[in-house]
Amino acid sequence: MGAINYTWLEQYGRISTSPASNPVYDILLASLRDTAQADDMLKVYNEHLRADSLRTAAVYFMHSVRGLLLGIHYMNSMCDTMLDISLDNIRLQLVVQDGYPAFHFQLLDGTEHVHPAPPGKNEHESAAAGLARKAMLTAYYGEQLRPLIEGAAEAGGANTGQMWAQLASILTWFKTMAVQMDITEDERKAVIQGYEHVITMPPEILGLRKNLLHFKPVEIDSPYQPGEKMLMKSTCCLHYKVYGGQDYCYSCPKLSKAERQNRYEILAASR
Repeated sequence: MGAINYTWLEQYGRISTSPASNPVYDILLASLRDTAQADDMLKVYNEHLRADSLRTAAVYFMHSVRGLLLGIHYMNSMCDTMLDISLDNIRLQLVVQDGYPAFHFQLLDGTEHVHPAPPGKNEHESAAAGLARKAMLTAYYGEQLRPLIEGAAEAGGANTGQMWAQLASILTWFKTMAVQMDITEDERKAVIQGYEHVITMPPEILGLRKNLLHFKPVEIDSPYQPGEKMLMKSTCCLHYKVYGGQDYCYSCPKLSKAERQNRYEILAASR
């Protein structure tokens, strides 16, 4: 297991021990469990997001929530220490750059703690550590992500299932990306075990009737790296409803085959 890469955490998870520069909004993340506070957050967010409704803003908020998912899976499987990324230890800060809003997660206490369940040195220790890491993920999804998502969903009048489904693609991306990194075999196994655990968790942990983190990945041609493949998103992220109206994402499952081919040609030609 390795040391925490803070640059990686900030780049992919927008998680940092330092405050954001010039935030236009700042709140304790745990406060969003309260519908009224979540409503206030969505209204401020949407002033800059310019979505067609608070429902869309709530779903789009998941673009930021996925940073917490990446953070817990990264530290759970690839680090020898842990940071506290619970809702009570994070201030959510909204920054606007070039007219585009983005959320930043500032850790109030940035103390590193000894990892409670690193991969073991023998078969028995590895099995015990694997169970402990699974329990850690179950607790984070059920006790941290779920109340955050439900608070934002209720405030925006959004469907929690649609919000959870936004995390499926990034979860698959992390598993695919991480196993290709220069990490140990124990870490690689831990990444895969963590992924397989959360996509098969009982849906009740997420407050759903079906675990929407599990989906069948579909590969499509990448216009950004010709000759290579990329994943189609598991569900529409509603990008076409923000910033006053946009095109569908190239990887949106709502596009027909002909529409995607047309977008491919446009994007490939623009490179």
